[in-house]
Amino acid sequence: MGVDIPNNYPFVGRDFNVTRAGIHADGCIKNEEIYNIFDTTKILNKPYGVAVTDKSGVAGIALWYNQYLGLEGEKAIDKKHPGVAEIYKWVMEQYDQKRTTAISPEELIELGKKHLGDYFK
Repeated sequence: MGVDIPNNYPFVGRDFNVTRAGIHADGCIKNEEIYNIFDTTKILNKPYGVAVTDKSGVAGIALWYNQYLGLEGEKAIDKKHPGVAEIYKWVMEQYDQKRTTAISPEELIELGKKHLGDYFK
């Protein structure tokens, strides 16, 4: 149709359902209905997600890996996992060095292989 849709445009934008805030990621982990009043995965095929930044916290990082690896329930990576703490430390160092962009999926995959190796086998 030739229409450019902003990434954050409600319901149809690529990133409309993506948070950068760890508190929101943690809330979604605990009770998604607080942040999504309807099942966006089922209705729109758009699950909630997280872009990892200096605002994501360990909860946002754990959520990213759990979604990427398809882990739920007992198999999910806990935000208290030592590997998540190491990744968080690396993320914060990036922003201390004046980074302004989100951490890319490629970077997160490499970090995951290094610090969460058992989950990447």
